[in-house]
Amino acid sequence: MSKSVPPPEPLDYAPAARPALNPWLFVPVLYFMQFLPNGLVTSLFAAVYKSLGVENLKIAMWTGLASLPWTFKMFWGPLVDLNSTKRRWTCAMQAAITVVLLLTAGAIATPQFFVLTVIAMFLMATLSATHDIACDGLYLMSLDKQRQAAFSGVMGAASRLGRLFVDSILVVFAGYLINRGLEAQSAWMIALGIAAGMYAAGAVWNFFVLPRPAADKPAADIPTEERLRNIWRTLAIIAAGVTLYFLISATIEFIGYGVFRSLHGNTFDAAMAMTDPELRKAALTALPKPRVPANWHMTADALRTQATILIAGLGLLPVCALIIRKLVRNTTMGDAFVSYARQPGFAAILSFIMFYRFGEAMIFAMTSLFVLDARDAGGMGMTLGQLGMVKGLGQPIGLMLGGLLGGWWISRVGLRKAFWLLMICLHTPNLLYVWTAYTLPHPNWLYPVVFIDAFGYGVGFAGYFVFLMQVAQRGRFVTSHYAIGTGLGALFITFATIAAGIVQSVFGYTGVFIGACIMTIPGTLVLLFIPLDEEQSRALAGQARKEHG
Repeated sequence: MSKSVPPPEPLDYAPAARPALNPWLFVPVLYFMQFLPNGLVTSLFAAVYKSLGVENLKIAMWTGLASLPWTFKMFWGPLVDLNSTKRRWTCAMQAAITVVLLLTAGAIATPQFFVLTVIAMFLMATLSATHDIACDGLYLMSLDKQRQAAFSGVMGAASRLGRLFVDSILVVFAGYLINRGLEAQSAWMIALGIAAGMYAAGAVWNFFVLPRPAADKPAADIPTEERLRNIWRTLAIIAAGVTLYFLISATIEFIGYGVFRSLHGNTFDAAMAMTDPELRKAALTALPKPRVPANWHMTADALRTQATILIAGLGLLPVCALIIRKLVRNTTMGDAFVSYARQPGFAAILSFIMFYRFGEAMIFAMTSLFVLDARDAGGMGMTLGQLGMVKGLGQPIGLMLGGLLGGWWISRVGLRKAFWLLMICLHTPNLLYVWTAYTLPHPNWLYPVVFIDAFGYGVGFAGYFVFLMQVAQRGRFVTSHYAIGTGLGALFITFATIAAGIVQSVFGYTGVFIGACIMTIPGTLVLLFIPLDEEQSRALAGQARKEHG
């Protein structure tokens, strides 16, 4: 059993004795670049795949899975903290992401584009999550607390510009090229090439401009053997998380297969066994539409694959648990995780993280697909250019105004009184999507719908942000607890994305939007039980307003 090692002395984030660097030179570029790969993976690729003919369930499944590294990044934070400097980590990750973006642009034009770009998404997300840890640490080390507060709004604005670039400019540009007669794959290759070029320019800029604060140095007071133990602890926890995830995934696959067989027997066996994708699609089209997703049907090979995953998961998970117990128990890292789970009201806190944004996440996962899908398939039948215009004009302003209003309201009345209004603002726009899917109005109606949705999200997310910060500041592991809370939130958003794809494939867009409304009920009821620190909420509201305004 590893001995408990006293935590290192906290780093001094006060300004370095070196000449001060103007934050305007690095903060906007750094946080524009921080959002770019996240936006590509979580938002843009849904539009890319849809325009290339990939089915909705497949899109929702793989874009949701690709966001998992942002969930697990809390587990490899010690690797960034205890090895090298934050500046070196930041520059190295930006260089690596540039290479991956260039490879992604080339892969999109190949016949195997889906498999290659899914691999690229996972790699990009992992590098980006690591970059997030490093660049946030570098920001804190480079500025004193006064300038941190002053430039938090600049951080938010730079991220919004990144969203505008990803969700609007790239989409409009690709749609323009397609309308001019260029093949869709070639259009996206050029658009992603432009994104890679911009990111590369930012990486070169940061290499020369990023500050070198005196506090940015490896933790020299930690013994080498303890650093190695921290690395093994981190890898063991990640391995356990990945094993558990695929174990749950395989179990769900078998449950889905059982439901499919009970409803449809062997009706679809011959069609699903066809290896040629076009012949399989034609054969499935000729059959009556299944009452549950056709993806729940598995061939013999797929059954063997899932059985292998299930058996391997059942065997590996106890091994991972024993290794973690041996490596992490009675260590500072172990205390951080245990203290989070043992705090008063943990069940209500976990329920809040799970359900507060679940319905909104289902809506977000389906919005681009709904806009682009043909009207006879239940969508709005709009072009890529129209999608980019709708998102570009409505989302950034709505998010900024909503974030400002939500933070201001919490600061005036406190989180306990404000939370109900915040929750209403977050979830009421879901009803607009139900109306839109049911009536399929003129496309111009989407402009106010998207704006109201973004505004409501900005208001409602302020409460989510402040509450997680309250929870994080109850003990001495503030950074770790906040990372755990946001990591769990990202995990449940992944589940919401996958659930949205399944529900849409069975009940259509109207069904999935109604389902999203139903899933707001648990998140509303849990507000009756969550522990709230009223005095803290007012102090944190100003920070939330700056971070998300």
